[in-house]
Amino acid sequence: MSNLAAYFDSRVPVMLELGFRQDGIETLKKYVEMLWAANEELNLFSRKMTVEELVDNHVIDCLLPLKKFPTNLRYAADLGSGGGLPGVVYAIQFPDTRYILFEKSVLKQNFLKKCIALASNLVVQGEIPHDLDKVQIVTARAFKPIDVILEITRSYYGKKGKYFLLKGRQEKIDEEVVDTKKKFKEFKLESVPLKSPVMDVERHLVLI
Repeated sequence: MSNLAAYFDSRVPVMLELGFRQDGIETLKKYVEMLWAANEELNLFSRKMTVEELVDNHVIDCLLPLKKFPTNLRYAADLGSGGGLPGVVYAIQFPDTRYILFEKSVLKQNFLKKCIALASNLVVQGEIPHDLDKVQIVTARAFKPIDVILEITRSYYGKKGKYFLLKGRQEKIDEEVVDTKKKFKEFKLESVPLKSPVMDVERHLVLI
């Protein structure tokens, strides 16, 4: 068993406690192994990253707000998907939700398309359209500031679209709110503190 597989297995109880479904664990493990292997070639995340950091600071990080994710959605979209965190993870968790991943990089798109073998509900696209037709929620992690996200999806936001954004420090969120209110006068959000059971980090879920 590889170091990654062994470490992933050691964290499965944490993943289940955070709400990840038991029958999706093996698929999630395969995805993480694909992600780790592809990073050497594509630099999906830092090549200096350890197995422990990948699992704890990225995979488990995506699971922190999982219990707050709305269920029974038909369509969701992930912006700036990169290596698929959180888009692929959530697509595995919610197999009945059509999950559209938007990623500009063709190399990263090609990797994400390989993930369709693990989650057939995935769709991979390039440019983000303004209206996001049929989409019921937008996710993003380590993508853009809030005001830029709303600008990119202005038509969707104007139709009272919902956003599920994985963010870090509250201080940084407050700065982004100031910039956002200059462009969107009626803008409101809910910032929910998240507690990682494996790392001492400041994380928040931003709901719009």
